[in-house]
Amino acid sequence: MVFIKNEVDYSLYLVTDSTMLPEGKTLYSQVEDALENGVSIVQLREKDAETKIFIQEAIEIQKLCQKFDVPLIINDRIDVALAIDADGVHVGQDDMPIPMVRKLVGPNKIVGWSVGYPQEVEQLAQWGPDYVDYIGIGMVFPTDTKKNPKKSPMGPRGVARILDALENHGVDWCRTVAIGGLHPDNISRVLYQCNSGNGRRSIDGISVVSDIMAAKNAGTAAKNLRDLLDKGYYSFVNLQLSISTIYDVDFSSHTKRFLEQVAKNRPLVQHITNKVHQNFGANITLALGSSPIMSEIKEEVNDLAHVPHSALLVNTGSVTPLDVVKAAIEAYNCVRRPIVFDPVGYSATTTRIVLNNTLLASGQFTCVKGNTGEILSLAGFSGKMRGVDAHDGNFDKDILIQATREVAFRFRTVAVCTGELDFIADGTLGGTYSLSDGTRDRVLEDLPCVVVSNGSIPLMGDITASGCSLGSTIASLLGGANSDENPFELVVAAVMLYKEAGRLASLISEGSGSFSVQLIDKLHNCFRSNPRIWAPKIETLN
Repeated sequence: MVFIKNEVDYSLYLVTDSTMLPEGKTLYSQVEDALENGVSIVQLREKDAETKIFIQEAIEIQKLCQKFDVPLIINDRIDVALAIDADGVHVGQDDMPIPMVRKLVGPNKIVGWSVGYPQEVEQLAQWGPDYVDYIGIGMVFPTDTKKNPKKSPMGPRGVARILDALENHGVDWCRTVAIGGLHPDNISRVLYQCNSGNGRRSIDGISVVSDIMAAKNAGTAAKNLRDLLDKGYYSFVNLQLSISTIYDVDFSSHTKRFLEQVAKNRPLVQHITNKVHQNFGANITLALGSSPIMSEIKEEVNDLAHVPHSALLVNTGSVTPLDVVKAAIEAYNCVRRPIVFDPVGYSATTTRIVLNNTLLASGQFTCVKGNTGEILSLAGFSGKMRGVDAHDGNFDKDILIQATREVAFRFRTVAVCTGELDFIADGTLGGTYSLSDGTRDRVLEDLPCVVVSNGSIPLMGDITASGCSLGSTIASLLGGANSDENPFELVVAAVMLYKEAGRLASLISEGSGSFSVQLIDKLHNCFRSNPRIWAPKIETLN
């Protein structure tokens, strides 16, 4: 059977592994059940099978695939693919060179290639459209199916970098399948986050092994995966995500309602934060009518996440054990509670870059907040920052707007860039995703963005944990909100509230010591006052 290559459906790509079969199941029965329930392409991957057995299995699976009009790809074994006249072959970086593969299988067969680095895309571009039809991008997350992996997990951002490389090199003929550690608990997030920076391209499919091959009911497993792919919506937080491209909102009119909800719901804000911030952040949270808990106990994160109106603040100023932070992120994502992420000193050291990137790859965040240095670094606009402070340079307003939108777009979050001017951008895109189509013409420049200004407040930079405590403020408002509120509007309100408290505190403070106390007092007072009398100005960027 010859498939029209640009019509091949890569959406649910099954890779077989007969070593995983449950008792009473066969390779044939598992593949058949999977094909009946939405698998769109099958790769026969039997690393330990002898040639004769491999060919026998391949012939039987080929009959199944032909019955369902689905391509059969043979992993690595070009001799087997040729022997049974399979629909295609998949090879890795260390297998037979692609030009030789194409010469052997001819122009009509599907050829797939494993890719893990952007520079490998340059080779695709040099070969042109006649060599590789699709690439397997990975591994995305750690996986037990690779006994001796030669690559580190790349996370969604790594996949996005490969998509960017494909766009930058004009490799528009090549389809993409994400592979490695993909399971029902992370597939929606991968589909949501894995897009090219220009918005034109998303992955064409996901590859799975164990979730079908090891399933006691492979049909049900395949149907569940099919439903995730077709759903097109990642409901990662129980607030209302918006797909609007222009906000025409009087934020002051909404803020009073938000504060009333916080006062009524009294959210629990779990802080995994730096030691300098803990006491100050707890007092800030209390001033906002919320309940702080400074917990780094892995065994209780699930209980805390299930508390009504809970929220999590992750601040990487001090290095908490990685397994604790990842467990907390997973727990709050699981129950769709808000998470605020503060990548303190993001690019100050290699250790901090690795730590923050690892955490960013481990979950979905409702808000990512940073100073100018952190946001610029996250957006890829600057080199290393000095310590954990913001850059000293004066940056053009348009650059900071672009960087904030870039972070929002990359991580599908509400991004906040703090400074004398605070920039807030909404990159959630309504929680929607789609295979192949990218972000459906919603591009970075279209993201809703506002600028909050309230005059210069130099004392903010003269005390410790002032930026960190904005994270506490944002978490309090997100955690305290009712489910019909929008996270972008809540974050804007939190920034307005904090900015106003800082301005009022600076007017009566004699120095940094009294400013710390006055900031808590003024935040307490602002939380209970009418927001319409506040001074912050908001510029809405269309």
